[in-house]
Amino acid sequence: MIRDSRLLVAFVAIGATMVGSITFLKNTGDFVKKGDEFGYFSFGGSTVICVFEKDAIQIDKDLLQNSARALETLVSVGMRMGVSKKEILQTELPSLEACVIAA
Repeated sequence: MIRDSRLLVAFVAIGATMVGSITFLKNTGDFVKKGDEFGYFSFGGSTVICVFEKDAIQIDKDLLQNSARALETLVSVGMRMGVSKKEILQTELPSLEACVIAA
């Protein structure tokens, strides 16, 4: 039996939510010219956006409650966000006895 529970999901990783630190590569008094690298931002946080098919996911209650209160929710890798409501399609595999090899 083949089980097919495919669900289309758009996953967008965003690494520019917060700047954790700024690293300057030049010191006070250093000469710089246009186009020189002056420094860079290091990210202190990140976020992801997951977009699911309409009515395909039952979002976990804690996420819905936090969203209703406009609270950010920390979600780590492996944590559950919800459960698929899509029906699992079941297809029978062909019978090997009925297979014929033709020359």
